[in-house]
Amino acid sequence: MSATFWIMILILLMFITAILTAAYNDDKTKGL
Repeated sequence: MSATFWIMILILLMFITAILTAAYNDDKTKGL
């Protein structure tokens, strides 16, 4: 595997984690 491939994977994982964290925080603020 090339270094570029792993960098792309890391960025994708951080992007997904940010979306999930934002969605989770939205649920908490709604009182769910």
